[in-house]
Amino acid sequence: MYKIGRLSWLAVALGMAVVLVPARGADDKPDKKKSQTALQRGMQSAKIGHREEALGDFSEAIQADSSNEPAWRERARLYMDWGKRDKALFDIEKALQLEPSDGMAFAVRGAYFAAEKNNTGAIQDFSSAIDLKVQHTDVYTGRGKCYLATGQYDLAVEDFTQGIRMRLDNPEPYKGRGMARLAQKKYREAVEDFDLALARRRDDAEVYAQEALALTALSDYTRALQALDTAIRLQPEDPHARRIRGAVREHVRDDQGALEDFTEAIRLDPEDSQSYLARGSVYARLQKYPESLADREKAVQLAPTSAEAYVARGSSYHLTGRHEEGLRDRTKAIQLDPNYALAWEARGNAYYMLGRYDDALSDLQHAAQLEPNNQETRDLLVRAKAEVDKLVKKAMAQETAPDTEKITLPGAVGVPSVPVPVTPPAAAPPAGNSSALQAEGRQLMQDGKYPEAIAKLTAAIDLNPNFSLAYNARGFAHYRMHDYAEAIADFDQAIKLNGAYANAYLNRAAARRAKGDKAGADADAAKAKELSGH
Repeated sequence: MYKIGRLSWLAVALGMAVVLVPARGADDKPDKKKSQTALQRGMQSAKIGHREEALGDFSEAIQADSSNEPAWRERARLYMDWGKRDKALFDIEKALQLEPSDGMAFAVRGAYFAAEKNNTGAIQDFSSAIDLKVQHTDVYTGRGKCYLATGQYDLAVEDFTQGIRMRLDNPEPYKGRGMARLAQKKYREAVEDFDLALARRRDDAEVYAQEALALTALSDYTRALQALDTAIRLQPEDPHARRIRGAVREHVRDDQGALEDFTEAIRLDPEDSQSYLARGSVYARLQKYPESLADREKAVQLAPTSAEAYVARGSSYHLTGRHEEGLRDRTKAIQLDPNYALAWEARGNAYYMLGRYDDALSDLQHAAQLEPNNQETRDLLVRAKAEVDKLVKKAMAQETAPDTEKITLPGAVGVPSVPVPVTPPAAAPPAGNSSALQAEGRQLMQDGKYPEAIAKLTAAIDLNPNFSLAYNARGFAHYRMHDYAEAIADFDQAIKLNGAYANAYLNRAAARRAKGDKAGADADAAKAKELSGH
């Protein structure tokens, strides 16, 4: 990933020794002249690369006069580059305490926060530095990297562009802007920026790898592979470049090459779940299902909160016939990330393949809401809706004779859809126009207007509280709206009014199964079968 780089104007080499300077006694008076001389000497030492001497000079300046704010600031710069961030923070906080309006000090602390991955703090300090008239390419580039890390791509592009204006020969802002444009899916502009970065520095492996991603999105696979070959030559131990090249090889159907790259990426970084997922995908396409499942199980183990890993493993479970486990994984993915459209689509697809069209329709509608431009989801949604419509029309057609009292819910299994002789309820037959209201409600259900149907059926029940057919029909409407609790309540009442109402048992079985009550659903299905004699 793109790491927050050190500010070039803070640059001091690694490996210097800490210079310890004895503390000045309490009775000693500040020697401002000596302090200033040491500070200037330290600045010159740092400028010509004599960093150990510079550290000693800054420490001497502080020892001579502890109120010398620039000395604290400059020593903090050295500590930052040396990796002694705790020491750097102490010094820079001291500098800001002495001079709260020092923009350069805010810039140094911004670099500290960036190195600590505190992007919010870094953005605030870089902004303070800019407000205090610090106009330097590395300040804008540093803030741009933090905007990039937090997904604020437009602001990142603005800062990187400003950094480029200030120093045209610096590759870093070109690289950063290329990555922001890549995230914005502005692939051609990203390639242009990466080329400009490489024109200024030819040995940046990460730029080649990132450019390969943009080229792949533009379907320029030849150049993408060339860029990745260069990245791997420059950094042969980089698993990230290996994984990207494996993905490009997979895309051009070089499955063996893809497997080799993913396997090497795993060797280089055995804790990277993405490499296992990538290799598992190739194995699945090659119909090596046990190997694919093993990789995806490893990915879940490494990333137990990854919705992507659960969706992938669920696919392997389905491919090996373990459908309940597959559905459970996809449900887990949705729980982990309710806004992950692929998880809803994957579970909807599984429901569709299993003939559970009503459940499939619900999941695919949710996926389409999350990703309205996904054509694959929309196509599957059309097919699922067509299957549900067929089931609804069939169910409504079977309810033409009132004395059968039968509705078959989409997805209900276990009992053939045949008329069931019923024992009339003890109550009087439907009175007034309740039968007409019930018929209107059923027509509305056939048209998919379930709220309106519920209103009509409720009116019928109000006129005749013993109208079991209306309860069964209203339960059906609640079920279609996924209001399973209300559906079960209506089926309960239908059964209470007519204990031999087989279809009501069957419908309640479907509603209970939808709520996760497998035992209750199985019991109702068995009772329906017993009553129907099938």
